[in-house]
Amino acid sequence: MLRRKEIMLFFLFLFLFHCSRKGEKREELLPTVMVVPVQEHKVVRTLTLFGTISGEEQVTVFSKITGRVTEIKKPEGSSVQDGEAIVYVLNDIPGMDYKPGPVPSPISGVVGKVYVEVGQMVGPTTPIANIANYSERVKVKAPISDQDLRFVKKNSRAIVTLSAYPDRTFEGKVSNISPILDPLTRTATVEVTLPNFERKLLPGMACAIKLVLEEKEGVIALPLNAVFLEGKPRVFVVEDETAHLREVEIGLLGDELIEIRSGLKVGEKVITVGKERVKDGGRVRVVEER
Repeated sequence: MLRRKEIMLFFLFLFLFHCSRKGEKREELLPTVMVVPVQEHKVVRTLTLFGTISGEEQVTVFSKITGRVTEIKKPEGSSVQDGEAIVYVLNDIPGMDYKPGPVPSPISGVVGKVYVEVGQMVGPTTPIANIANYSERVKVKAPISDQDLRFVKKNSRAIVTLSAYPDRTFEGKVSNISPILDPLTRTATVEVTLPNFERKLLPGMACAIKLVLEEKEGVIALPLNAVFLEGKPRVFVVEDETAHLREVEIGLLGDELIEIRSGLKVGEKVITVGKERVKDGGRVRVVEER
């Protein structure tokens, strides 16, 4: 009789232990999600283009004289004034007595590149030199597609980065937008003017230009991965470790954040990571993002 009671108690113990383990497993099977508190943020939408820095004024000089280069008066890196000779060219046709003629600079600036050498024959289609004026301001020209062109406005803020200065950014404004598209590339040209008081920005440098198309400050916003955008915009709000699906009205879609016009209050907690595994009304294990 005692042996029978011991066996019954043993099986009862196993049953209770199994039930407790099942409860633990249910607890472990709750989907783990990350949440963020609803707060006010600055939402920014940008467009990145790639271009090349040029002088505020920059020209390629051609010779009007056909002949042979006899002297390079202004080598690369030299300062030159408007009308000052860069090179001299001699038309030395046999039987003719010509003197070397100057090829003048049409602007004041710095000789960035000389394309000819002494003794070389040149003509009206031969580039002689590149002159740039880049004292206190420079320009950046970049192609932009016809799809993005409609969003860019004159005086829009532009943030420029260069591989030459990886730890710095340079801020300027859109100074000109080409009204005509290139029929081959279907692109127009956006021109950005930048201050260059330190003279660190040199013509020819490649750069990335981030144009600020729209920005809103002090609006309720969430990370992009918090919102279901298919169909009606929805989010999962967590209350007492229970997820509730809620429709929201969205506004500006930024690079990292999305504006929420209605449907949420500051302080509520919204799921960002793991929302695809959650059901409306289901319990969740919550981890807050830092």
